[in-house]
Amino acid sequence: MTDAFRHPSDETLQRYASGGLRPGLALVVRVHLGGCPSCRAALRRFDAVGGALLDELPPARISPVLLEKIFARIDSGEAPQEARPAPVFTADGFALPAAMAGCRIGPWRFVHPKLRWARVEVPGAEADRVILLKIAAGFAAPAHSHRGLELTQVLAGGFTDGRAQYEPGDLIEADESLADHEPRVTGDEDCLCLAAVEKPLRIHSLLGRLFQPLMGI
Repeated sequence: MTDAFRHPSDETLQRYASGGLRPGLALVVRVHLGGCPSCRAALRRFDAVGGALLDELPPARISPVLLEKIFARIDSGEAPQEARPAPVFTADGFALPAAMAGCRIGPWRFVHPKLRWARVEVPGAEADRVILLKIAAGFAAPAHSHRGLELTQVLAGGFTDGRAQYEPGDLIEADESLADHEPRVTGDEDCLCLAAVEKPLRIHSLLGRLFQPLMGI
């Protein structure tokens, strides 16, 4: 398998490190980072480069009022209290990665007897195009091409798209440079994926086009 097809590109990791990805796309990258030591190491390198660039910038002025509040917090010894988001599950009880804590997962919705989807609402970015997709063994998602970046993280099962075979933990990146994309589930297990798109897909099948407005991708 070509390893490059299983991880976010350097460009996508750089955008993630700089905060340049939409929250929905960033969620998919964050889920991947939770299980990929090599991508976490690459991200640390990008963070180090960004830190070095910040060191070269001239110091910024801080208002006296803000500075007083900062020192008051330090003197008080109080640490900000942050509620830990509750873990999340699909409607049928599948435990989702810790990186998805705080997301709202909608109910499974019907597209085809072998294809279902559920909306994922990212806190603060509920309008982002993020879904869970469950595809039955041997079945294929509607053929499509792209208007922008698409990131897909395999959570269970596996599929192929003609370029490579993907397994749990793999992240598949696609964009306008990929003419056609038709993920087909391999093996005997249903495939569960987390997917986010930058812009609506170009779906080629009639069934896919009928359900696209509901799915939001």
